[in-house]
Amino acid sequence: MIGPKLTPPTKAEERDAYDLATVRDLDSCQRCRRDCGPTARDHRRNRSQGGWTVPSNLQVLGLGCHAWKSEHPLSAVEDGWGVPGWGDWREWPARRWVLSRLSYLELVWVIYDDAGKWAGISENDARERMTSMGWTE
Repeated sequence: MIGPKLTPPTKAEERDAYDLATVRDLDSCQRCRRDCGPTARDHRRNRSQGGWTVPSNLQVLGLGCHAWKSEHPLSAVEDGWGVPGWGDWREWPARRWVLSRLSYLELVWVIYDDAGKWAGISENDARERMTSMGWTE
C-alpha cells in the first residue's frame, strides 16, 4: 500500500528537531550513558537512505557509540540503535536508558514521536513490530 506523500522538513524544522532530540535525550549518549566522547545527534535511519531530520528519527549518541553503530549496522538495528533503510523510523522501536520507579537506570524499548517525546513498549511488542516490518536477523 502506498501512503500519502509527506513533505520533508524545512531547515528551521530540522534545527527544531535537533533541539528537541537534545533535550529529550538530556544531551547524553543513549547507548552507553557514559562519556564515550562528544555527543552528536544521530539519524536512526541514515539520511543517505532517506532518513529525515525529525525528532522520531534522531537520538543522541557519543562519538564512540556512533562509531560502533556505523561499524556494526546489523547489530545496531537488532539492538534498537538503528533503523534499516527500508524501515519506517516513526514505527521502528528504539532503545534508551530511563530512570525506573526505584531510581535505577533501565534499558527499555520505546517509540519516538515528532513532538520530542517517547512511549515505552514491551520487548515482545518491539520484536513483533520489527518482524512485521520485515526484520529477520
